[in-house]
Amino acid sequence: MAGYGGNDGVDLTELTLGPPGVSARKARRARKNGQPPSSSASSTQAFVKVSMDGTPYLRKVDVAAYDDYGELVEALNEMFCCCSIGLMDGYGEWEHAVVYEDGDGDWMLVGDVPWEMFVSSCKRMRVMRSCEARGLSSNA
Repeated sequence: MAGYGGNDGVDLTELTLGPPGVSARKARRARKNGQPPSSSASSTQAFVKVSMDGTPYLRKVDVAAYDDYGELVEALNEMFCCCSIGLMDGYGEWEHAVVYEDGDGDWMLVGDVPWEMFVSSCKRMRVMRSCEARGLSSNA
C-alpha cells in the first residue's frame, strides 16, 4: 500500500467545509458569468434567518450569495417548496411577500431598496401573506 506524500502519482487536495450548496452555487454562478470560481476566503457571507408564516421551521440563507432579488425569491420558493412567493412590485399577484428587518429594527418590503443596501442591512427575513404585507408597501 502506497503511503501519503510519496511519489506514487496521487495528488492530495485540500478539503474545505461549509454550508451545503454554497460552494456549488457560487461555482455555478461564476461559470455562468464566464469567470473562474473565486476562493471562499475572499468572498463575503451574510447569513440571515428566514421564517415563513404557517411553517414550523426556520431556514438560514446567505443573501450575499445571490446577485439580485429575482434569484433570492427563486431560492426561497425552492426552500419552502412553494411557488407563490414574489415581490410586491405591482407586476403580479402573489400569495406571499418577503419582508426584512433592517439594522434599525424596521420591517420593510424586499425590493424597496437597491440590492447592495439590502444585503448590507438585512438582519432577518419573513415570508408573510401578501394581504398582511400591503401596509409595508411604499406604493400602497
